[in-house]
Amino acid sequence: MSVQALRTARLVLDTPRETDIPAVLEACADPELLRWIPLPEPYTLENAEFFVRSYAPHGLAGGRFTVWAIRESETGPLIGAAEVRRDEAAGAASLGCWLTPAARRRGVMTEALTAVCAYALDPDGLGFERLRWEYLPGNEASRRLAEAVGFDFTGAEPHTVDFRGEQRQALTGELRRDG
Repeated sequence: MSVQALRTARLVLDTPRETDIPAVLEACADPELLRWIPLPEPYTLENAEFFVRSYAPHGLAGGRFTVWAIRESETGPLIGAAEVRRDEAAGAASLGCWLTPAARRRGVMTEALTAVCAYALDPDGLGFERLRWEYLPGNEASRRLAEAVGFDFTGAEPHTVDFRGEQRQALTGELRRDG
């Protein structure tokens, strides 16, 4: 099963591939990424294989989430990933994303998430009414990214989340179909 491919001015977002496993391993073992995203630590080859071979396809097949590999061309290497996860309890979907260290600070994720959010909110796409973005205070790059894509944190109250067994404060913003 494959995801709906999305294209932007300089990116292709498509299905993770077997050949992406080394790039997933390298990116997800990065200490800066592990600082903010609750991935297994240490992140191993088995984790990367699971992400590509099981996690992404089974989430799509079950309608629980959609994962895109981010590339700079159709045949290019994976430089990141974006995920839209159905959150039944909140009546919305939440987003997650990461980039390889070399792809950061070039506007890649803003461009990729703009396309993902448009597709996720489109009635002919994933059809969500609203999307949620959760971040840990201190990760200001995450908040700036979310705001650049259109998420609103006005009135966001801190709430407690479990982050690798530690209770941490988080904030949640929203992006609605109607603006």
